[in-house]
Amino acid sequence: MPTCVPTHPKLKFATVGEILLDNTVSDSNVREILFSMFSPDELAVQLEQSKELSTGKGNHLFYGVTRRFTYLRQFSKALSEHLHFESSQGEANSLLNAVEILKEMNRSGKRELPADAPVDFMPTKLQPLVLYGGELDKHAWECALLTVLRDEIRSENISVSYSKRFRNFDDFFIPITKWQKIRESFFEAAGLPIDPEGARVYLTKRLNKAYDHFLESQPSNTYVKLNADGWRLSVDPAKKLTPQEEDNLEQLKSWLGKQMRSMMRSIRLPELLIEVDNELNYTQHFMPVPAREERSVPDVCAVLAAIIANDCNVGPYTMSQLVKEVSYGQIQRITDWQLTEENQRSALASVVNAIADLDTSQVWGHGKTSSSDGQRFAFRSQVLHQTFSHKFSDSALGLYSYVADNYAPFYSIPIECTDRDAAYVLDGLLYNESDLELEEHYTDTHGYTEINFAAFAMLGRRFCPRIRSVHRQRIYRIDAEKDYGVLMPLIHRSDRIIKMDRILDQWDRMGQFYATLQSGHTTANVALKRLNATSSKNRFYQANRELGRIFKTEFILQYMSQPLLRRRIRRGLLKTEQLHALARDVAYGKRGRMTERDFHAMMKTCSCLALILACIVYWQAREIGRAVTEENPEEDGIDISLLEHVSPIEWENVVLYGEYVIDPSLIR
Repeated sequence: MPTCVPTHPKLKFATVGEILLDNTVSDSNVREILFSMFSPDELAVQLEQSKELSTGKGNHLFYGVTRRFTYLRQFSKALSEHLHFESSQGEANSLLNAVEILKEMNRSGKRELPADAPVDFMPTKLQPLVLYGGELDKHAWECALLTVLRDEIRSENISVSYSKRFRNFDDFFIPITKWQKIRESFFEAAGLPIDPEGARVYLTKRLNKAYDHFLESQPSNTYVKLNADGWRLSVDPAKKLTPQEEDNLEQLKSWLGKQMRSMMRSIRLPELLIEVDNELNYTQHFMPVPAREERSVPDVCAVLAAIIANDCNVGPYTMSQLVKEVSYGQIQRITDWQLTEENQRSALASVVNAIADLDTSQVWGHGKTSSSDGQRFAFRSQVLHQTFSHKFSDSALGLYSYVADNYAPFYSIPIECTDRDAAYVLDGLLYNESDLELEEHYTDTHGYTEINFAAFAMLGRRFCPRIRSVHRQRIYRIDAEKDYGVLMPLIHRSDRIIKMDRILDQWDRMGQFYATLQSGHTTANVALKRLNATSSKNRFYQANRELGRIFKTEFILQYMSQPLLRRRIRRGLLKTEQLHALARDVAYGKRGRMTERDFHAMMKTCSCLALILACIVYWQAREIGRAVTEENPEEDGIDISLLEHVSPIEWENVVLYGEYVIDPSLIR
């Protein structure tokens, strides 16, 4: 037994612990030893401290902030003086009033808070922590103010004037005068009510209708069943052809193969591009305006060489060694000055429109639906845009591509591989220059967010993602009095009720925001990244999320009950995967590794790749149509109705590799 009492508190606690854990000390002697070491008052203090440790009292993170007040004060005074804060909603609030009070105290040197200093700007749980002896503690109040101000800036409820990252979100919007002029036509085009109260009725009826359709189809629904634990999904088999149809499809492919060897023939990539250009003259978009009427053969050769150099990833220098008719200087000049983003979009649109006009492409689709997905390419690591891909175990660059149901690749954009696809989904639909009237769009899980459901609805389009583990997604309700039948266990909780007031409060502002994206005043991916990055406390974000939940619920109910919808989504995404396989074969240079250093060079490679893919699809579709039209497949017993199951991408009659020869005699 110790002969003296330790005086250091930490040593006391350690000694008590050692005694309790010492197996040589009997239980009957523990009490005697402890009281010989500590007085009753000291043990009472330690008991109270142990209660604080067990309950967490005094361990709030805010106490750590107040302990660092002296350090924070070195910066907070200067920051608060030079930064100007304003409400994102343009309204005064107690937080901004508190900031002004703090600024005035700093200027005048006052050390005591005024009697009317506000505290309602801080969370309820934080308010008791700023009181000391029943009065406000200035240090704690100032720390609480800085903490709440930081959180409100992150949530976009408070903005910082002249800041690039934290400026007012309304700066992205089109001017209110312009919005007032197009407001009625915008909501009318989207099929949505203009006034908020009309929106309440419309959204309630629309969601209830989706629930009614699901419940009506539930008895005969073999794909999904419900029980107390939630959804139970079965295997959803793809549409299968009958044995007779499979035989007829093989005969059709065999017959087309014979035509390929005879009239469709094999063709090298430069010759294919020349043939398509002779018909569509897409190279004119890369010519100076005075030279577009003349169509100079040397200029066409140089433009085609520059397109191939960027598309196949071989580079201007290597291309100049492969093509004898064009010099390195010509290819580099065209790459720098003529392969602009605007010119490439115009050229791609001309080919995409030509694909849509072919009778053969109408068999695959009418250009009403589309799909998009990202594809990664290995990327050099010594550049600013480097991002690491765990799939590649190396730096990588993503190319996000869009494909219509007729196999036309109508848009493509480079993205960082660590970026989620969801922010870029709208770009291709809003900013492509083709004549496609796209109404329905498919993505995989990476392209899905609840915000995207709201965006597509406000723009009058339908968003149909293939969501991984869709049976684990939450669904929501609006009407509290409706009978939801077997779905009630999934939506009975209070957090499954849509907060309509949030939507109606921001209804007009949401319309202005999405009209801004549609007009191109702000690029969709820039604005949606900013919106998705805001805190869930932001009122505008909350409104978009609640609206997205309504349309997500509608989609999930339709997805669970409509086999044709699930089939359309699978087929749409399969076309994207087929085009990705072709893109991988076309961009073979440098072992498929991208080497560009800046975003504009990446964009040129991406756009040139989409242009050549579109030319290949057009040429193959045209040749298939010519074979069907000029020959007589019915006499050979060929079922042409199965042509929808034949892809223009799967044929290998286009020679992508080898020597590039751009024959001027073929150019017309």
